[in-house]
Formats: sequence, structure tokens, C-alpha cells
Amino acid sequence: MTTIQRIGYDSPAYRAGLALRDRVMRQPLGLSIYDEDFSFEKDCVLLAAFDEDGSLTGFGSMTNAGPVRRIEYLCVDPDFQGEGIGRRLLARLEALAKDAGAETVQLDARVSAQAFYENMGYHTAGEVFTLSYAPVPHIRMEKSL
Repeated sequence: MTTIQRIGYDSPAYRAGLALRDRVMRQPLGLSIYDEDFSFEKDCVLLAAFDEDGSLTGFGSMTNAGPVRRIEYLCVDPDFQGEGIGRRLLARLEALAKDAGAETVQLDARVSAQAFYENMGYHTAGEVFTLSYAPVPHIRMEKSL
């Protein structure tokens, strides 16, 4: 059974989340997540998914202020994809945003993940673009809460 918990910035779980994001989202592009500045995440909502043995299987981060919240990262270990972890992390982030009075959630999705977000109720809100720190096609998406 997977559990989802809020975690602290720079905690062991947070560092495991960085390692997961690096392995899944940066290394395949020949990049390192450790070259980026994540100090902004100290002010984010941070969630981690753990399997029964306590291993981190997913990670999500979201800005923590204002009527529009941004999902900064959502990442699931490839060995656990398809088990609903990403859906659960995203739904939990959305619920926390809604409970705090946010009206909208936005994110920059990889085009390869666009269908996942559409299935979660998101719609496109812009044209395809490339991020400097993740040079693959992305698209801005949003959802009203």
C-alpha cells in the first residue's frame, strides 16, 4: 500500500525526491538536476509517496501561495508508474490548494504526459515550448478547482 506524506525541504525524503527526479527527468536528457537551484522549494508544498518498505516511489511539489498554484514537479519512479501514484499525488496537491483557497492549478507538462493531465481534468493554456533546464517539448496546462 502506497502512502503519501508531506515532507520537509532538505529532509532525507526530499533528498530522495531530488535523486528520483534526477534519475527520471534529467539523466535521460544528459543533464543533472543538481546543477539547478531548488531553494524556492523551501516555500512549496512537498509530497512524497512511499511503498510498504518505506522506499520513495513518487514526488510532487507545488507553490504555496495565491489564488493560482503551480505544480512545479510531479514524478513517479518508472517501476511504479501505472499504479495510480501520480494521480494520487496530483489529487492531493489539488485538494491542498483548494483547501487553502486557490482557484486554479497550473503546470508545465511534458507533451509526452499531456494525456495524463487531460485525464485529470487539465486543459492546455498555451503553445508548445521548451524549457532551458529540460529541453523537451512542454505545454502549459491548467485546471479550475
